[in-house]
Amino acid sequence: MVKIKAQIEQLIAAFKEINPNAKKILIFEPIFTIPYAMFIIYSSLYMTRLGVKDYQIGLLSTILNLVMLVTSPFAGMLVNRFGRKKVLLIGDFLAWCVYAYIFFFAKSFVWFLIATIFNGLMRISELAWRLLLMEDATENERVAIYSVTVFVWNMGNLFAPLMGVLVAKYGLIAATKAVVLVFGVLVNILIVVRHLITLESSVGQKLVEENNNGDNNKLSEWLESARYMIKNKDLLLIVLVVIFGNVALIFRDTYKNIYLSEGLNYPDDIISLFPTLWSIVTLIFIIFLIPKLKEKNHDTVLFWGMLFITISNALILVTKPGAFGFFLMIIVTILGAIGAAIYYSFVDAILANSVDDQRRAHVLSISMFLISLFSMPVGAIAGQCYSFSKLLPFVLATFFTLLCTILIYQKIRRKKSFSSKGS
Repeated sequence: MVKIKAQIEQLIAAFKEINPNAKKILIFEPIFTIPYAMFIIYSSLYMTRLGVKDYQIGLLSTILNLVMLVTSPFAGMLVNRFGRKKVLLIGDFLAWCVYAYIFFFAKSFVWFLIATIFNGLMRISELAWRLLLMEDATENERVAIYSVTVFVWNMGNLFAPLMGVLVAKYGLIAATKAVVLVFGVLVNILIVVRHLITLESSVGQKLVEENNNGDNNKLSEWLESARYMIKNKDLLLIVLVVIFGNVALIFRDTYKNIYLSEGLNYPDDIISLFPTLWSIVTLIFIIFLIPKLKEKNHDTVLFWGMLFITISNALILVTKPGAFGFFLMIIVTILGAIGAAIYYSFVDAILANSVDDQRRAHVLSISMFLISLFSMPVGAIAGQCYSFSKLLPFVLATFFTLLCTILIYQKIRRKKSFSSKGS
């Protein structure tokens, strides 16, 4: 009990040490994460119950990534031209509030298509959010910031059983409609309050002044940052890990809950238990182990995190209906949660620390562009794969996380080789 108290105090101390903007953003983040985590669990099933076909679910994922692909190149220019705060306010309203309201009224595939187009604008507000969160922070602070971010996000999943209760009592369609409406209203309030209490980052202020006084927001800056990224091999490797990791995530998560329902025959209200277990494991891991791991070599820690995710994805392939299969899904969830806690705590910090302040916005927008480019066809491919074989999307998820594991290992070897030559 004393040890638990000490670890929680250590986490609170880490939170106090991070920059003021990060504190203010993360304090209010549960307003977003709790209702979002509740309705997103059943969003795919909800759409199928309203007549959306399985392959159309994948098509929506492809369109989402197409919109993100088109908007990503402009994200860095917009945040440098107008500032992180202003872009975050407008971007979040369009990408999340308008999306939620349309989702609430949606009655067919066309409605969900329109909602998806608005949701695709999230890349712009996401970049502004990430920059406001971690600019004005030291390298070690960034690991703490992203650890707390993962902690806060997984707090939302603890409310997933409540969604299961609502689904059991009112039905999947009525419960999802109610929660997505609450989500839209709460996020509306959140973005206004957050805009009023946060400050523009020092880097953001400087770049806004430069862009107002000069001509620094041209596409040439974006292309120059792309050349810089290609020449920086360590940066390129971590960007590839982020890209392929996202591809794997789409293959796994687009049809995971549908597979739990159709392939493993789990009741609707039982499905919500897995995200809850995921969050409990993640929160425990962040409280007790992440503070110790941040002092280790970040690349090595990331390697083990991705290896856990790969094993978790592979175990889905051998899971069958029945009691043993249910036990195996628990193991899948625990390993995936540990791996994801490590991955999301470290990968963004490693990426941010690999770039200087002047180029960071453009490099992150390029990485978002590449994520969308590679992810754009994945949803549709996953839909066709699922129609052909319910396990095929998880085979591909395993392949891409294995590829990420190999890339991280290559990054570690490259760094060791460079160090030995230097000595």
